[in-house]
Amino acid sequence: MSDLINISFIETNTNLNKHIHKVDYRFKIIYCIAMMSVIASHCEGKGSIELNIQGWFNYCSFHMPLFMFAAGYFFKGKNVNRTLSYLKNKFKRLIAPIYYYNLFYSFYIQFLKKKGFYININPFTFKNIIIEPLNGRGSRNINPSWFSSTLFFVEAYNIIKRKIIFFFNISIHESIYFIIDLFFSYYSVIFSNKGYNQLNRHIYILRFMHLNIYYQLGIIYNKHLEFIIKKIRNDIYFVNIFILKLCFHLYYSNQPCFYYGASQYYNYSPFTVIIISILGILFWVRISEILLPSIGNSFYMNIVADNTFSIMINHIFALDIVKTIFAYISKNTRFCKGFDWKKFYSLDVTYFFIPNNVLQSGIIYFLSCLIIPIIIQKILNKLKYFLIR
Repeated sequence: MSDLINISFIETNTNLNKHIHKVDYRFKIIYCIAMMSVIASHCEGKGSIELNIQGWFNYCSFHMPLFMFAAGYFFKGKNVNRTLSYLKNKFKRLIAPIYYYNLFYSFYIQFLKKKGFYININPFTFKNIIIEPLNGRGSRNINPSWFSSTLFFVEAYNIIKRKIIFFFNISIHESIYFIIDLFFSYYSVIFSNKGYNQLNRHIYILRFMHLNIYYQLGIIYNKHLEFIIKKIRNDIYFVNIFILKLCFHLYYSNQPCFYYGASQYYNYSPFTVIIISILGILFWVRISEILLPSIGNSFYMNIVADNTFSIMINHIFALDIVKTIFAYISKNTRFCKGFDWKKFYSLDVTYFFIPNNVLQSGIIYFLSCLIIPIIIQKILNKLKYFLIR
């Protein structure tokens, strides 16, 4: 199993080839599904592939927990013996790239301001350059990077707690860790629903407290649950998941979804949030096993899975490129009439120009959010190769 995949979801194809031994392609499929779900949710479903299964599995009710689960699945207990180097490696792979991109996009924002875009911020402040990147709130374009920093905090907490237990020579079953993390996750939802998520200094803690449980679930699934769950027939497995989901939908008269980045749970109960997130994980884990024989080694699936960090942090830039192209066409041709220049110059991330109001044309945004960041990563890989050669 690739050490790189064991560590996180952000590794590139170049680095992957250096460390690969045996790849669990189920998780390649999972990375791909989770990443496409993030993009689909940010594109607000405009022309994108319907991965929410007609509302049964809303994008915002599983994608971040699914990433956490995948990271936890590949955690190795032997890393406790090298805690400092482990943390250093995590920081290098999960935190350092955020700062590099934040600096680049700070110059990008400054450039746009000089071109007349409405941006009432100064990107070059100590807070925006040093503090906010850890919160995904540095320069506008790196907002999705909050997940990478949260994953770092989750993995740091996981290894440190195990190091402390190891130091005192205590043996603890993984289920005990899960119960403790369940307590944290439960109260993170309660505190968020009480409004603590509106306080910037608390958002780091609330994200970590909630998402950590899915990382621990990945560890337990790998060690204790997988061989049991795999024995369940597909029909029984899916029927039970859909029955449980239907119960929640009927109880709330809607499709429960959450905004993990803002720790916004819309007053849903803690157990509702946790159970629905886990049901989403279980659904897509089994789907990945079913799809494994047909697309397990697909080029397109693998290239998305191997470039998830670049896609996560560069897809807003990709949206800017597509909108700029539409703006150019609208200004210089008779096409793309009705383009909203005010929203364009205000850098409204939620603005999507749909040519001729044909909803299916929104697939342009969806594909661009995947393709352009992959191209960016390939270019960076080439530059890195020539610089270190």
